[in-house]
Amino acid sequence: MFSSFSRRKAGAIGLAAVAALALAACSSASSDGEPSASASTGASTATGDAGAFPVTIDTAMGEVTIDAKPERIVTLGSHEHEYLYALGVAPVAVPVSWQGYDNGTGPWAVADMEAAGAAPETFEPGTTTYDAEVIASFKPDLIVATYPNHTMTQEEYDLLSGIAPVLTRPATGSDGTETVEWGVTMADELTELGKATGTEDKAAEVIADVDAQFKAVRDAHPEWAGKTSQVGGYYEGQAFVYAASDTRNQFLANLGLDVSSVPGTDAAWLQISAEKLDVIGNLDSVVWQVATDPTTQASLEALPLFASLNSTKVGGNVWITDSVLEGAFFANSPSSITYSLNAFVPQLEAALDGDPATKVPAYSDGSQ
Repeated sequence: MFSSFSRRKAGAIGLAAVAALALAACSSASSDGEPSASASTGASTATGDAGAFPVTIDTAMGEVTIDAKPERIVTLGSHEHEYLYALGVAPVAVPVSWQGYDNGTGPWAVADMEAAGAAPETFEPGTTTYDAEVIASFKPDLIVATYPNHTMTQEEYDLLSGIAPVLTRPATGSDGTETVEWGVTMADELTELGKATGTEDKAAEVIADVDAQFKAVRDAHPEWAGKTSQVGGYYEGQAFVYAASDTRNQFLANLGLDVSSVPGTDAAWLQISAEKLDVIGNLDSVVWQVATDPTTQASLEALPLFASLNSTKVGGNVWITDSVLEGAFFANSPSSITYSLNAFVPQLEAALDGDPATKVPAYSDGSQ
C-alpha cells in the first residue's frame, strides 16, 4: 500500500499562557508596518500603487493590511528570509538553519544577505508550536510566514497578529487557483513579499531574471519537454515522492519536465511501499534526495522493484548526495535556484540523454 501524509505535523496549540505578553508586545512594538501580501506573478488583491502604503493583501488566513513600510520583520519559515534578501530587505530575526548555517542562511544566499545589509538574530521556531514570547521579544512590525515551519493554527495566527501583522501565503496564485501549503511558486511568494515591503519593482526584476535562467536551460534542451520526472527519497523503510506542487518539483517543471504523472500526490508527499514501487515505474527520471542520510541510496537500490524502474533502466536516476545542493534545492529562493541550476543541470543532462551507459556525475560543493 501507499499512503499520503503531511510533511510537517500540526500540534495541539496552547498559547493562552503567552497571550498577555503578546498583547503587551503589540503596544511596544514598532507600528511602522503591518503585513500585507498579494499573490504571485499576476493575481493581486493589493490596493494602491507599488511601494505605496497602506496596502491590503488577501492571504490564505484572511486579508492583512500593512499601514507603513515595515522596518522590523521576523520570518518564521525556512526560506522567507532569502526571498527578502533578494529584495534588498533585511529582517531582524530568522529561524536557525536546519543545516546549521550561520545567520540561519545557506551559502547560496550569503551574498544577497550581505548586499541587503542583514545581520539577523536567530531563534528556534519550534516544530509544532510557535513561541509567541520569543517572537514578541524582537518587537516586529511584520511577521512573515509564507513558508512556515509548521501548519499555523487559527489560534496561533490570532495570537501572533496581536504582536504584529502576520503575512501568510497568498490566498490565490497568479493562475487564479487557491494556493496550497508549501506549494506556492517562487514568483507568487516573491510578488506578495514585494507588495508587503514596498519592493514590487525589485520583485518583478528578480522574477524576470530567474525566468530567463530557466528559459535558457529549456532552450538548450528542447528534448526535455514532456519527459517525466519526480523528486523523491526514502523514509521509514519506504520510498516516497513529493507532490507535483512541491517547490522541488516546481523546479523540474520550470525546466520543461512533466512532474504530474504520478497519481495520488495530493498531500505533501506520497509514501510508497516496496511492492507498489511500480507506481513510479514509467518515469524517465527520478531525483533522489539522499544527502541527509547517505545510507538511503543503498536502501533504495536494494528495493526489489528498483531495478525494474524505467528510470533505472535508462540511467535516469539522479542522486543528490551533497548537503549544500540538497539545501539549495529545497530552499527554492532566487539565489538557491541559481545555485541549483549551476550544480544540478549537468546531472540532468547525463540522466536524460537516453543512454543508460552515461554515468550521471556526482556533485560536491567542495566547501563542506
